[in-house]
Amino acid sequence: MVLQMATRRAMSSLLNRSFRLLGGRGAGLASGSQRFGTAAALDEPITPPVEVKYTKLLINGQFVDSASGKTFPTLDPRTGEVIAHVSEGDTEDINRAVASARKAFDEGPWPRMTGYERSRILNRFADLIDKHSDELAGLETWDNGKPYEQSALAEVPTLSRLFRYYAGWSDKIHGLVVPADGPHHVQVLHEPIGVAGQIIPWNFPLLMFAWKVGPALACGNTIVLKSAEQTPLTALYAAKLLHEAGLPDGVLNVISGYGPTAGAALANHMDVDKLAFTGSTETGKIVLELAARSNLKPVTLELGGKSPMIILDDADVDKAVELAHFALFFNQGQCCCAGSRTFVHERVYDEFVEKAKARALRRVVGDPFKKGVEQGPQIDDEQFSKVMRYIKSGVNSGATLESGGDRIGNKGYYIQPTIFSNVKDEMEIAKDEIFGPVQSILKFKDIDEVIRRANATHYGLAAGVFTSNIDKANTLTRALRAGTVWVNCFDVFDAAIPFGGYKMSGQGREKGIDSLKNYLQIKAVVTSLKNPAWL
Repeated sequence: MVLQMATRRAMSSLLNRSFRLLGGRGAGLASGSQRFGTAAALDEPITPPVEVKYTKLLINGQFVDSASGKTFPTLDPRTGEVIAHVSEGDTEDINRAVASARKAFDEGPWPRMTGYERSRILNRFADLIDKHSDELAGLETWDNGKPYEQSALAEVPTLSRLFRYYAGWSDKIHGLVVPADGPHHVQVLHEPIGVAGQIIPWNFPLLMFAWKVGPALACGNTIVLKSAEQTPLTALYAAKLLHEAGLPDGVLNVISGYGPTAGAALANHMDVDKLAFTGSTETGKIVLELAARSNLKPVTLELGGKSPMIILDDADVDKAVELAHFALFFNQGQCCCAGSRTFVHERVYDEFVEKAKARALRRVVGDPFKKGVEQGPQIDDEQFSKVMRYIKSGVNSGATLESGGDRIGNKGYYIQPTIFSNVKDEMEIAKDEIFGPVQSILKFKDIDEVIRRANATHYGLAAGVFTSNIDKANTLTRALRAGTVWVNCFDVFDAAIPFGGYKMSGQGREKGIDSLKNYLQIKAVVTSLKNPAWL
């Protein structure tokens, strides 16, 4: 059916919302959309309904040019054409931003405000997000390529929700009074950690802004945030709104730039007290090493994944196909937790493959600003080429190409929804994080086998289980080595649910109460009691 428009109030979490928006379609197409089972020409892109207002670096509350005067282009993934030229920050700009954040922390009002005062500013920011939701959604889609309906109806409302969640925590962060074996009064204080360096990725720019900035501000820290060079526009816009809400100058500084320059300078900076990074496992290792070499700053990492999506033999195959399709293809497959290894029990395997192929052939690919489009372009030429190499690898390794496998059109970075069956564990497409619209379907015989194979990876970010048997569900959720296991759902990201990985998928957790721990220091204060007789 054609996309059903849900009200924002009804959308309680990002991917639940997205599932309502994206799932269940196929009987018809929205006006202006096409089905892409094979390569087809795309219509001319729609002009985005938004203006680019902020392209400079944000340092100490002011938009300024980079010290070098350099800029870099941010591109429209629909065409590869330039959207705007953005100031390119490097080491000197990071130094300026860190100095601003340090002064704001050491001398400014933000860490000294009451939690209630901070919460009022964060709530005002959430109000401004709601007011400017159209501009934020338009920029997100234009810079990233994700469907506008996803940006407008799922991600921007979730951005607002996340900041309201952290606003609620601002005045509830407190320590303890603990008993001691002796005549002492002992307090345990939770204090802001200081200057937080944060590096966010390009696949969910607004949501990663919230995951990082929200808890850091709630705890009273100051921030230097480096946005992804592919998607710098929404972080600058959101940061401007935060200042309109009353955030003091220097508390949040935003640097657009490249990883080897600006990112490395931030990770290696001696005056940064804490670092948070989301991105690839390979880059995460570099970030961790740089942080250790400088001042041993604590680091949280949310890294790559190769998540299993396990379909048991008691599954309603039609529902399982739709859920597995969503788990892989959502956001053009550019999700660190995408269910990219679809394990299907041998009893329902053939039926599942045929229906998964039919669903992929119905997937609506096109200009993300068009109503009803489920899949836009990949982020850029580099990612497009990487995905195409993996598709070629799948064919060359002997997997069966059931659908897709080619680009769409000759402009932009569109790829056909691609499905491989008869995939073996040792194939590259089954081992590596592809980060694109490529579903690998693997066959298994029993639960013990699928547990062993699902866990046989360096990653451990997420997993999915589809079954009507509670005992089997419980067995799998306990046995799978992953930070999140979804049962009969996938990609449910409520503000209160912690997210993070096992093994090489990272360390630490984001969202929920656990994310506050990333931005707090614990201090014990022990006072001698002169007259402890009353204790």
